[in-house]
Amino acid sequence: MTRVAEYSQALIKASVERSRLLNKRRIKSLAECRSLDEMASQLRGTAYESLLSDIREPNAAKLQYAFKEEMIRVCKKILAYSPKRIRDSLENYIRYLEVENLEILIKMKSMGASYDSILSMLHLSVDEILGLKGRFIQAAKASGVSSAIEVFRNTIYEPALSEGLRRYEETRSTRFFDFSLDRTYYDGLLNSVKSLPKADRKAALLLAGMRVDVFNIITIIRSKLLDYPPHLTFWAITRRFYLLSESQIRSMVSSRDVGSILDSVKETFYGRFLTQQRSIEETVMAFERKVDSFIMKRINGMRIAEPFTISSLLDVILRKEAEVKNLILISSGIEFGWKPGDISKFLI
Repeated sequence: MTRVAEYSQALIKASVERSRLLNKRRIKSLAECRSLDEMASQLRGTAYESLLSDIREPNAAKLQYAFKEEMIRVCKKILAYSPKRIRDSLENYIRYLEVENLEILIKMKSMGASYDSILSMLHLSVDEILGLKGRFIQAAKASGVSSAIEVFRNTIYEPALSEGLRRYEETRSTRFFDFSLDRTYYDGLLNSVKSLPKADRKAALLLAGMRVDVFNIITIIRSKLLDYPPHLTFWAITRRFYLLSESQIRSMVSSRDVGSILDSVKETFYGRFLTQQRSIEETVMAFERKVDSFIMKRINGMRIAEPFTISSLLDVILRKEAEVKNLILISSGIEFGWKPGDISKFLI
């Protein structure tokens, strides 16, 4: 089968979903809303309308759950029509949503949350795509953290969960699950690129590689803010790099403070995305969003040059992802009482 035939259905679906994206003018208008009710009202007539119609007295958490469900719907459609030989790579990319589910599940289990409370927080629609929905439901019914972890035996998460459980039993902290699961996700993301056809590898490697590098940089910064010792920071990051070297990573980890880490980042390819903000958290947020914007522009260029490749499908997934990140930021900003200008400067 030719590439044109392989991609024809997927490109049609991608084009439809691209046409349903919110334009910049609509996003800017949403950022100027004075209440979440007004925001929900402005989203009538969009892809989000059906998900928001049943929400009464909206708060940021309710809206954000709906936004993510819409993103998962788009991912599901793109995956359903994607060529088989790139599907594993696309699934590995969206697996971060399942990792988020696992981290939420474990935290809520450690707090003794009820079955219904846990399910209300999980996006089981993504687990349906990736085949673990039944296990998540079973784990939500489990009697405790250890029993919930047992449910995921013989899955790709077993090694990370076993490692996290061992540290949890020593410290009673769930952060070690986060460390292990995040590291597993990013390592798997890079590994999945190897199996792709050569024509698809360039776009997938750009996305996976830059996401891995940014994960490492941000993890190092946040670890320093939390005053983690260097050995714990090394445990939390991946051993895989793309545009960073091991020596650059070691220099960041061993830095005496956050300012020194940022100075080290400025000396790398990623220095171009760093801008001084009012706080470290705002600096990190702006950094991450500038990298996201760069990745989207590069992959869009690849899509235009070679439409019958994975870049066309990644393009629409990334655009939807950016849209949802913007909506989450806007809804949080409105709830926290931020000024529209403060929200707008962090939009992708």
